[in-house]
Amino acid sequence: MDLFSIYALWLTCFSIAFTFLPIFAILDWKKRGTAEGFSSVNFVLPCLMMLCWLRHGFMTNDKMNIFLNLFNLCFFTVYISMFAYYQPKRKYLYGQLLGLGIILLSIFTYVDQHDPKHAPEVMGSFAAATQIFGLAGGLYEIKRAVSFGHTEYLPATMQFAMFFLTLQWLIFGIWAQNPYIAVANAAGLVVSLMTISLYFVYPPLTWRVPIIGTGPQQKKLQKKE
Repeated sequence: MDLFSIYALWLTCFSIAFTFLPIFAILDWKKRGTAEGFSSVNFVLPCLMMLCWLRHGFMTNDKMNIFLNLFNLCFFTVYISMFAYYQPKRKYLYGQLLGLGIILLSIFTYVDQHDPKHAPEVMGSFAAATQIFGLAGGLYEIKRAVSFGHTEYLPATMQFAMFFLTLQWLIFGIWAQNPYIAVANAAGLVVSLMTISLYFVYPPLTWRVPIIGTGPQQKKLQKKE
């Protein structure tokens, strides 16, 4: 087994481990008794990316791609269901899921209009584009945190893990000379760094950020009073 194959195996294992991180968010919802205040965008948008990469995997017979995205989709289906269970206001979630279906149908229909030789390349372009488009979820979370003046609803564990996962996929894309993976993850790395920087400017209200050590804001306010 060469060095690249070992790295690909490690990245597969790390990506699988990352899939379990939203469980911590679910435990937080259970503790609070609600998911109100949290957003479903970062659970729905990744499904768009996963389904597009899955289609690309089937078209190129990329077994690693197929396995990872099928695995992730199974778990994200559960996470979205748990969000719906704990979220009393579900109309935004339903609208996002409807939009997801319409976008996927449009993309797959367009790709199928191309000849079989060029269709995988077109699908790869869409997969990379949806991964970059998925960053809108991260930008939306940044906007919410700035408007709230805190990062209470941005689980730090997921943000740090996302940073390291994106960094390693960027390395993989460059190593494999896959411009779709490299460009999409380079953009993701920028958004990840922007999100983590918010913990310095807008610390959480009720918990301390691991590693960085900022927060909670409420204790500081109580001391001032």
